[in-house]
Amino acid sequence: MADKKQRPPRGPDLGNREQVRRLKKGMERSAQQVLRCQRCGHQEVADAAFVGPRTRCSSCDTALHSCKHCKHFDTRARYQCRKPIDEPVGDKWAANSCRHYEPRLVLDSTGRRAGKEAREDPKSKFDALFKK
Repeated sequence: MADKKQRPPRGPDLGNREQVRRLKKGMERSAQQVLRCQRCGHQEVADAAFVGPRTRCSSCDTALHSCKHCKHFDTRARYQCRKPIDEPVGDKWAANSCRHYEPRLVLDSTGRRAGKEAREDPKSKFDALFKK
């Protein structure tokens, strides 16, 4: 038994092959900032998402220039806004012309659901043909 060959030391233990595959797949994804509709979850790339007072979600037609989509919206704050405002806004989903409005951007690390990639799949093209 003393003549048993010693194996050379292996490299770092990479663990389960499935975990390694997921990590590699995760590294290939690109992260980008998106504007996510708070009502339906539809995402628009932040570069292309200019949010004016009349901008609406292309999926559910919700006003995007509203308190619910603002970076300063906070249910615990006075009038549900972190910025000093003089009077409360009645409907938080309705479009408004608040001077403190900044769109709430989130980081989408999948890179597959946002922007043009999501709109160019065959099913969405087919659905777009019959959309009124």
